[in-house]
Amino acid sequence: MDMYDDLEAKDPEIEMIVTAMDALRKGGIRSLRFPTTLESKFDEYYFTNTLKHIQVSLLTGLLLFAVFGIVDLQLPPADRMHVWFMRYVVVCPTIAAGLAFTFVSRLRRFIQPVVAFVMLAGSLGIVGMVYFDPTPNQNYYYSGILLLIMGAFTFVSLKFWYAISWSLVTTLAYEVIAVFVNHTSAITLEQNTFTIGGAIIIGAFSNYLMENFLRRDFLNSILLKHENQKLQQASRELRLLSISDALTGLGNRRHFDSMLNHEWMRAMRTETPISLIMFDVDCFKLYNDSYGHQAGDACLRMVADAIGGFARRPGDTAARFGGEEFVLLLPGDDIDQAASVAELCREAVESLKIPHGHSTVSSVVTVSAGVASMVPGSDTSSKVLVASADRSLYQAKREGRNRVVPVGCTSMGMDVHQAHVVSCPT
Repeated sequence: MDMYDDLEAKDPEIEMIVTAMDALRKGGIRSLRFPTTLESKFDEYYFTNTLKHIQVSLLTGLLLFAVFGIVDLQLPPADRMHVWFMRYVVVCPTIAAGLAFTFVSRLRRFIQPVVAFVMLAGSLGIVGMVYFDPTPNQNYYYSGILLLIMGAFTFVSLKFWYAISWSLVTTLAYEVIAVFVNHTSAITLEQNTFTIGGAIIIGAFSNYLMENFLRRDFLNSILLKHENQKLQQASRELRLLSISDALTGLGNRRHFDSMLNHEWMRAMRTETPISLIMFDVDCFKLYNDSYGHQAGDACLRMVADAIGGFARRPGDTAARFGGEEFVLLLPGDDIDQAASVAELCREAVESLKIPHGHSTVSSVVTVSAGVASMVPGSDTSSKVLVASADRSLYQAKREGRNRVVPVGCTSMGMDVHQAHVVSCPT
């Protein structure tokens, strides 16, 4: 069973690919043609995977065509000059031009018809040699047609329909020359025709299998790329879930701890301050008890959105610390800058005007905030910053809630100054 048999084909392109894959499995020459948009992509894929092969084939054909001029030495001088004209003035330059064409990347979409034309020039050149051959029944040049037929189907990497078209034109041209010009004997003509027909059948079968394989490989590569994209998307979503709080969409405690450690180390290297704001929703237990847990969840989401909107720079991190507590990490901000952000957050939550009739602080939902800031040292820990912010938050709640209390920290974690911005409770 194919690994993509159970693929859900909801995307139109994927559905088209799965349909094409099913057609290739069933077989038939009609399967060797995709819808237009898919066929153009396959042409690019086919070119990429056969370019070197085509170039080597044309170079080999050029050398062989030139070297086989030795066979022409057995002809009378007059006939030899005609054959050499066909070989060295018409066919070899055409092959050389086709080889040069393959190196022009902007013309790559024409590579198949160009190679088919080069092959046709070679085969008609041999038919021309048959025309000038004074002893047609000896078949000096007939074997060259067989070599070209097998080469076109297998070695040169012509696509199936180009190879079939080329071989039929070549066969028709040979038959016309053999019958109407050289008057080849019936026995010789019959033998040659059956041999050419057999070569075409065998070559066409090999060519069909090769192109069928390449088409399936092409479709598998697209489906595999699609699956990889889905896996990467799923991986990103899982990672996001692992660092996000399911209720509020902010970072969770794990994400906060990771970002705090990262930014702490960077602040230590650059000797710059790092600030932390810790928020607590005032009287939230009373809110939950009065309005119910669903209303409580909705309240926390609104508060989280208000606070999270102030994490605006790379490195800024808004997270749910636990329960009704939130944190905002501000690398690079000193105590005054962080206190200003905390006050803006407090005002933003209050401006939501979420009714809270059972609050001892206000008629609407409010938050208290503790702010801590320090420049990390080699002998300090980020735990000092968290503990200082937590003490500041406790101080804010003890002083009446709905306010901001900032505190600076020394490298030993001691308070060096403390102040608070009081908002008058109702």
